[in-house]
Amino acid sequence: MNNQSKVKELYPNLDSNGGFEVFFDGDCPLCKREINMIRKKDKRQQLVLTNIAATEFHPPEGFSHDQLMRSIHGKLPNGEYVVGVEVFRQIYRRLGFQRTVLFSQTPGIGTLLNAGYFAFAKLRYWHAMHRLKKRVSLTQ
Repeated sequence: MNNQSKVKELYPNLDSNGGFEVFFDGDCPLCKREINMIRKKDKRQQLVLTNIAATEFHPPEGFSHDQLMRSIHGKLPNGEYVVGVEVFRQIYRRLGFQRTVLFSQTPGIGTLLNAGYFAFAKLRYWHAMHRLKKRVSLTQ
């Protein structure tokens, strides 16, 4: 059995056509901490982690920087985009946390996670804009 066959057997939900791209705010301390943990666990390099706070970042076609700042986005290997909790499901599925993913899809639990994430995202966005305003006022 070759390595690709072993990978498909062990990780049947992975799409072998490419990595899953995650768009994250590298200026957000909590986001940075989570991404660093994810980076360490991504032994098979299934994830492409894109810092949208980097000065050289340009949003993909069809998205504004502001849209990407409002909630976490991910791009599947087939080009489809996912938002919010589904991004984390895609990440954790690729890292081998199948039980966590299945739990997050349980009726009721999934609804609570989605509501909680979007409440968090609003607060995180407010803090991001506050940091940006501070930075701009310091440079003027």
